[in-house]
Amino acid sequence: MGPDESRGKIKGTGFDWLMQIAYLAGKSLDLDEALPATLTAMAELIPCEHVVILQLEDEVLEVRAHWSRAGGHAAIKTCAFKRSPELSLCDLDVIHAARDADIEALPYFQGEPGSGRGVVVLTVPLAVDYVCVGRLDFIRDGAGEDFSAWERHFAQACARILALSVRNGAEYARVAWLAEHDPLTGIGNRRNFDRALNRELARAERYRRDVSLLLIDLDDFKEANTHLGLSGGDEILRRTAKVLAERARKGVDISCRIGGDEFAMILPEIGERLANELAMRLVKDVAESTMSLWPMRFSYSISTYPATSAEFLRRAADAQLLAAKSRKGRVAVPMRGAVQ
Repeated sequence: MGPDESRGKIKGTGFDWLMQIAYLAGKSLDLDEALPATLTAMAELIPCEHVVILQLEDEVLEVRAHWSRAGGHAAIKTCAFKRSPELSLCDLDVIHAARDADIEALPYFQGEPGSGRGVVVLTVPLAVDYVCVGRLDFIRDGAGEDFSAWERHFAQACARILALSVRNGAEYARVAWLAEHDPLTGIGNRRNFDRALNRELARAERYRRDVSLLLIDLDDFKEANTHLGLSGGDEILRRTAKVLAERARKGVDISCRIGGDEFAMILPEIGERLANELAMRLVKDVAESTMSLWPMRFSYSISTYPATSAEFLRRAADAQLLAAKSRKGRVAVPMRGAVQ
């Protein structure tokens, strides 16, 4: 195929096509928004059965986006694998083509229906400033034609555009993650907590559902940090956060670090009794997790809407926690009504 042939829905010269690819790839820093349309356009220009973008981080390749002629843009099963030899830093400008490759040899297709058949694969590295950020794969059925010289050159040009998008998208995702998460523990930060609490309280008021707020304070953290040093103190915080994250209902509960040694969990549709049972289990699990480092004691408080008004839920939890801390290692009794 040559550059003067019309390709599917996209008309014009090779330059026009590249401008369209650049427009689609740069339309959003969110790769989940930018990549689907970009892959669809590339598949119109380089006819194939699959187009796959893989992102490289810490020497591991991970499928970032996938387009198939049978199903359009779709997320295929998550997988990660070590980078392949053709992605060595000295070969960033070299593309790799193989005929009669077994589709089963492509890690992201292992176990998929139809695996085991032969395919034609065109692999193009994605690199920015001589640093590899990923890989672009075009997969054609084994009965089809080899990728032409024009298609290879066009794939390389697309790869240069996509490399910038993948690099910028990864940086955008990293900054967006840091804005909402505590970098030490990986759970939500204070900003995340405030937004989530407002959201869940509004939802609870709208649908007349329970929502509980659990605050946990590490009573002996200052002493442990003094004796163990910063690395030991950091490990206590990480272990505490790990327990909270693992015990949280995925996609429902929100666990956050909201202060130096203060943690919070927002528990939608959990009433006072169940919240108290969960809190006791959490404190026990955290104590066991940190025991090898330091014999920690904990204080915790629970406030529940509608037993406590939405307006004063956080203030009630804070007041209870202060009362519990004054008795170190003891639990605050849940309070009803507003705390002025």
